[in-house]
Amino acid sequence: MSGFIGIIAPQLQKADAELLDVSTQAIASCCNEYLGNWNSHQADLRFGWLKTSEDTEAEQLPFTLDENLRIVGDVRLDNRTELLKELSSFFSTINHLTPDSYLLLYAYKHWGENCLQHISGDYAFAIWNENSSYLFCARDHFGLIPFYYTQLDHRFLFTNFYSSLKDIPNLMIELDDDVLRDYFVTGVNKSFDQTIYKKIRKLPPAHKLIYKDGEIQVSRYWKIPTNIKPIRYKTTKEYVSHFYRLFEQSIKDRTRTNKVGSSLSGGMDSSAITATTKKILNETYGNDHTLISFNITYNRLVNENEGYFGKLIAQHLKIPIKQYFAEDYIKNIAEPLTSWIPEPAVVQNATPESQILVDVQTFSSVYLTGFGGDPLFGYEPGSRCRLRAQGYLVQPYMDDLKFYQTFGRFPGTTLRHKIMKLIKKAPAEKVIRPSWLDPSFFPEEDIPLKVNKDGTSIYSCFAMTGNPYWSYLFETTHPGFSGNKIKVRQPFFSLDLLLFILAIPPHILHQKSLLRMAMIPYLPEEIVRRQKTLLFGAPHTQNLKTQKALGLLEKTILASPNFLANKINSTILLAEIRDPNQLSNSFSNMINLLKVLSWNRYQSKN
Repeated sequence: MSGFIGIIAPQLQKADAELLDVSTQAIASCCNEYLGNWNSHQADLRFGWLKTSEDTEAEQLPFTLDENLRIVGDVRLDNRTELLKELSSFFSTINHLTPDSYLLLYAYKHWGENCLQHISGDYAFAIWNENSSYLFCARDHFGLIPFYYTQLDHRFLFTNFYSSLKDIPNLMIELDDDVLRDYFVTGVNKSFDQTIYKKIRKLPPAHKLIYKDGEIQVSRYWKIPTNIKPIRYKTTKEYVSHFYRLFEQSIKDRTRTNKVGSSLSGGMDSSAITATTKKILNETYGNDHTLISFNITYNRLVNENEGYFGKLIAQHLKIPIKQYFAEDYIKNIAEPLTSWIPEPAVVQNATPESQILVDVQTFSSVYLTGFGGDPLFGYEPGSRCRLRAQGYLVQPYMDDLKFYQTFGRFPGTTLRHKIMKLIKKAPAEKVIRPSWLDPSFFPEEDIPLKVNKDGTSIYSCFAMTGNPYWSYLFETTHPGFSGNKIKVRQPFFSLDLLLFILAIPPHILHQKSLLRMAMIPYLPEEIVRRQKTLLFGAPHTQNLKTQKALGLLEKTILASPNFLANKINSTILLAEIRDPNQLSNSFSNMINLLKVLSWNRYQSKN
């Protein structure tokens, strides 16, 4: 894992170097195994490295091939074997120990900007051409690695470490109202390209950035293809074999170390990743490895069995499991922040996830999660139209027939629902907004979950690149945001996996059938057959209803009059809090409000 920051200007001054000296301290706090730098009269590049792989010991950035092109980046490539084979024909200095970031610069040297069509993985990087004063940057397909940038007078500043921007004067003084509204209403930053600060921008996933002569050009370099050739095997076994080969490779690419932490919720996604990781570590390292699983459960606020299932899986795999009771952390939801974070993403110490990252980094720098399983196996109904557009006119009907033969009904809505829809049109769902949101700041009804711009579902595999929630999640768990010396990795967010899923029929994806069949040899039958279980009970909102939490919330509101002015009607809000009979269905919005207020109070005091 790498932290990097750089500044480009026609003529750098001493003050620019001093500015980066301060910014690099944040990177050094998380990446203390190697620090590197290079500068010229127009570029200053800084780098810090936290080791997450054992096969690229030589990585030291900025790296150059010819004393002209130089790269800094946070780079982990999926397709190393293919790249090594292809590029070694042109560069004799390449071998199996060549670090991923070096390999990327070789790819750029060979293909130019088209190198982005030959790579996949987790990456954000910048390549500087000293002779032509040309900066080329990119962020990976899913936005797994963040990339922030800003212009300061005639200087261009960029980094993947959000926290490195904290002490730059006048950069974090003005908030972006659109992003702030998102936090109030949905609790997340829904913008692909804007941070909560007006002056700090984000490079969206699957986009590249070019900086030349003071001008910034941002453009998309990849989107989900419209011409994917369908894969139709004769037997289910062939689908399962193909999937598991890609799934196992994705986990191999994301570990490359003998010490790994893994989320283990008790559901199919994290269980499949943990079981496959155990298999890979056994085959690669024998007994010389460490795999510890981490499970979150409830003992009071919610009636669920994640703790039981987590223990069952860990016992089956013969691995240790550390369990965390969510109530021990949720009770802190109204407590003030104890340290700085760039955006109001969480209330620190109010979720077990923060403590898990702290605990994992005591023995490993890699933590795997099961995020992405739900959208990956969510078949996109629009894929039928894409098949027809490609000339496969009969295939969609054959797929529907296969689905009917397998499950006794057709995919999508049931026949009964279709008939009822024809008889009586259902009224449009109305989003109930809290009365204490000031309409002058929230002028339009904001629907938290909207379809993507291309009409595809936010619940389908298309959402992995089309729903800003995912790239936002990756940004907030990156060491440059959280401050933890740990790299969180997501094996389901693999380009090879996504392209395969897009090519196969819906019956093999329904209720994660493909994943369940692939896991039969590795997980207990009780887990493989377990249906997805939603978390009922809204534990955070239940906890917020306690007098102690409501009292702390009231205190926080009263301490923030200037910030809330023309945004929140404090009179109405306080009336709800003080009179239980007036409490509306706005507790989830109060959680969002708490996150923003806690964050703002810490910002103001520090």
